[in-house]
Amino acid sequence: MSQNPLISIIIPTFNRAHFLSETLKSVLSQTYTNWECLVIDDGSTDNTEQLMDTCVENDHRFVYLKRPENLSKGANTCRNYGYEKTTGDFIIWFDSDDVMLETFLENH
Repeated sequence: MSQNPLISIIIPTFNRAHFLSETLKSVLSQTYTNWECLVIDDGSTDNTEQLMDTCVENDHRFVYLKRPENLSKGANTCRNYGYEKTTGDFIIWFDSDDVMLETFLENH
């Protein structure tokens, strides 16, 4: 494993754009920068998709996925789906209303 391992942050979400924005800002502010952040949408009807489109456009480390319709609805399904899509050496499970201190990844 490299000295600078990739950390995958998996965030399931459903109609939480009003919280998700702050969560993603806290990810962006990390002092440890070798991360990918997968946000898995469980069928949101708010502006989650627009928020994520902007994030993905501005930073390639963000990945926006939608739960495939053939999978059961729910946060755990989204987590499992995100886990299948990760490329990281380590996994961080996070929720769409959580906020990271800026040294969270560096210290874990």
